[in-house]
Amino acid sequence: MPDSFQLSALFFVLLQLIFTQSIQAQDLTNKTGKIAFQLTETGLITEGVAYEASTGTFYIGSVYKRKIISYNQQTGEKPFSLPADSLWGVFGMKVDGVRGILWACSSTLPQAIGSTASTDGQSSLVAYDLKAKQLLHTYTVASDGKPHLLGDLTVTKNGTVYSTDSRTPSLYRLVAGEQMITRFLTDSLFYSLQGLALSDDEQTLYVADYRRGPLAINLATKLVTKLAWPAGADLSGIDGMYYYKNSLIAIQNRSKPYKVSRLYLSQTAKVIERVDSLIAGHPLMTEPTLGVVAGSQFYFIANSQWDAFDNAGKPVPNYPAQKPTILVLALD
Repeated sequence: MPDSFQLSALFFVLLQLIFTQSIQAQDLTNKTGKIAFQLTETGLITEGVAYEASTGTFYIGSVYKRKIISYNQQTGEKPFSLPADSLWGVFGMKVDGVRGILWACSSTLPQAIGSTASTDGQSSLVAYDLKAKQLLHTYTVASDGKPHLLGDLTVTKNGTVYSTDSRTPSLYRLVAGEQMITRFLTDSLFYSLQGLALSDDEQTLYVADYRRGPLAINLATKLVTKLAWPAGADLSGIDGMYYYKNSLIAIQNRSKPYKVSRLYLSQTAKVIERVDSLIAGHPLMTEPTLGVVAGSQFYFIANSQWDAFDNAGKPVPNYPAQKPTILVLALD
């Protein structure tokens, strides 16, 4: 039978265990997705979201309605793009805060209302002046007899834009100051390119291939490398992907449970050392797509509602309307 000292020591250990479990539970709670905001308009197919830090404004793109909506906590949701802008389905978006430009991918496919067989496969980058809230320019991918779909993009510090084409898998580039978007790279490893993210030094462009997983591209040499990752981890089905503190934040929507994962990169090699699940199987994550890092927070579209439309772009009868929902995660 233990003496009083042993009982006291045992009691102390139990208290430490309870305290540690409490902290772990709190950390888990902090990483559980919370609703950042919802839009009132339904039936949009919300694919992309961008964030303007200087005004605290989010921009959400609609594939079906072919438009961009702004959201601010103080003013709520408002139309941003105009019908006269003649956008197609709006996919990935990024804010260039230095130049005050909102970049967006605009592409045709059956789920974009008004698309026809003759317009299917057209794609472009569009640039908006955020201060004037007006379209600056449309940069169209040259017609080459192949279907194109610019689905996501990233912007370098000097204003050059890189964008992925998921239908005819290639990487496109619009050099800062130029007026033509051109094909930058094709590779045998490209199958279905999705999200992309620049390293802090801008030497490496990480690209998510939906089938093969994350790839690393040396922008100076154009060498494409398939990243290695821990055995047992499944890194297929990545849609959006974002660089954060030598890691990649990845949205996976190929199979359930849909999840957001953090992929920790090696300091010395193109290797993913560890894969952590940040959130999985959230009831509002009916099909997450793209997101945006804002400080140490990650905002992402939880319910894009692609399944509200069939492959011909027609609304599914009696599909329950859902408010487009943006969830937020704490990354640190």
